[in-house]
Amino acid sequence: MITPAGHYSTPQRSKQYLCASRGNLRIVEVKASGLSDNRNRQVFREMATRQRQGLVVFIAALFVRAVAAVITTFTTLNPDSTADARGFVRVASIIAGNIMQGQLTTPGAGYIYDLWGSFLAPFWLLPGPSGLYARLGNALLAAFAIYNVYLIARTYHSHQAGVLAALPMIFYPSFVAVHSTVLREAIVLFGITTATRLLVVSSRYYSRRLTYPLAGVTLYIAYIMRADNVVICVAAIAAALAAHAIERTSNPSRSVSIGTALSVAGFVLALPLVRDGIKRLARIRDMRAFGRTVYLPDVVPRTVLELLAFSWIGAAYFLYAPFPWMIETVPDLLVSVEGLVNIGFTIAAVWGVHWLAQREFPITVGLLIGLIVAVTLYGVGTANYGTGMRHRQMFLWVIFLFGAIGLSERIVFRTPAMQHRENTRPSESD
Repeated sequence: MITPAGHYSTPQRSKQYLCASRGNLRIVEVKASGLSDNRNRQVFREMATRQRQGLVVFIAALFVRAVAAVITTFTTLNPDSTADARGFVRVASIIAGNIMQGQLTTPGAGYIYDLWGSFLAPFWLLPGPSGLYARLGNALLAAFAIYNVYLIARTYHSHQAGVLAALPMIFYPSFVAVHSTVLREAIVLFGITTATRLLVVSSRYYSRRLTYPLAGVTLYIAYIMRADNVVICVAAIAAALAAHAIERTSNPSRSVSIGTALSVAGFVLALPLVRDGIKRLARIRDMRAFGRTVYLPDVVPRTVLELLAFSWIGAAYFLYAPFPWMIETVPDLLVSVEGLVNIGFTIAAVWGVHWLAQREFPITVGLLIGLIVAVTLYGVGTANYGTGMRHRQMFLWVIFLFGAIGLSERIVFRTPAMQHRENTRPSESD
């Protein structure tokens, strides 16, 4: 506050500075402590509002999955509660029996069966319907994952964007079916989205000494449950850090040129590893190319050029299949409707990426590069849409996030709950 000399009061906990302006002495009075306190209170009020509105999203997601978990437990209607799900139940039951006998041993059914079975085993130590308890635990993790996505969209755009991003995750039949079983997709989704939320949302309000290690722990949980995602996570984090460095440099064009040159050189040096990775993807595709839901079983990329040529086709099948000519059953029809909605969100995501990149460039680049690497690798390694339907849940939330922001920039729903708008870039003081 600037006032003429001699006409000021000195409030408690204020700093005063003298400066000369056009020959007249003026006093600049900065209420440092008071402004800081008010700012902190405002920030935490906004955070509390986000969490309160997000609680409705969390409860809705949990309720839908809890009902589905009960149906899955006491009926045979859920097609995802077979095969691997039954194997996990069997291993968890055996491990729990060993624990009750004082033995901490696993049946040796395979790494992932023993690992995830060990996570599930405590539910089989409880009296009552252990399978239901385990499915409700999975439902809880999935609901938290959806809540994370809502908070990210809500923080960087609006309540409307958060709700739009969460809606398909809450109500997609494929999401609900998988999250109401004992399959590990829910914990992987929870680990990825929680780590992202801790890095891009919680670190604004809490110490990074706390949020960053917690993000590492949740990301590690997601990694051990699906180790194939390590390349995706590394690419996303590296891209975000590189974008952050470019944004802060005084000569972005020069930094981009140097970064591009180093990336090309690194790719050439890593070419033997890339070829080994492509061979591994080819083996995985061969193993998965069976069953009623198989597609393009004879197309197996085995070189870098073949992978690049097939990548966009594989990504399209991975994200949007089954297409109309592939529909044979009612579940196929339901999932095909999801694919159409996914296409709509993808188109809207173009607007969302453009909007968010102007405000949060590193976050946008990290999420986008992670998504591109994910759909490329999984698109090549997946050859039936039954498997693809489960695996794409780990990454579709990024498309929903960008798409919801893009839609919210074009359409505003005039409801009392959605009139709040927050389209400012997070301030440095956050």
